Amino acid sequence: MWPCQRLPSPIMATPFTAISDWLASNPPAAGKLTHTLAEVATRTREGEDFRYAIREFLDEFALRGDDRERAKAIEERPETMDDPRHDAYLGALAEHLAVAHHLSRPAWSVEPERFLSRFWFVSDLPGFRAVSIAQAPAAFRRRGVFVPERSLHRV
Repeated sequence: MWPCQRLPSPIMATPFTAISDWLASNPPAAGKLTHTLAEVATRTREGEDFRYAIREFLDEFALRGDDRERAKAIEERPETMDDPRHDAYLGALAEHLAVAHHLSRPAWSVEPERFLSRFWFVSDLPGFRAVSIAQAPAAFRRRGVFVPERSLHRV
């Protein structure tokens, strides 16, 4: 790194993009991109692991090439789940993605049930709390959800 270069703040929202040059120049057809946050909630309520559904959503979100497609992925209100931490996570993720991509924040993302009354650190790994406190995007911190910003980037 050059001495005058600055690294972006890990707390600031940054757009999610596909890293692969080939994928960037050969994106999937819009009709093939179907994962939404509402679908994440449905899949989780049906027994699928929340973390897996989120990772799959983020993988696909990174491939969405235009704002209209990105907005479609976050606009539909997910039904609440049995775990309020997951509801807060979805609200935080919707708001974070909207800010990062200059989209309108979905109204459902700021409903009271999308906020926690106690902090939740997404992982119990040693050292995770300090990293999460330092790096959690604002949309997550204000809901009491602590996750390193880099864990939101996929593909």
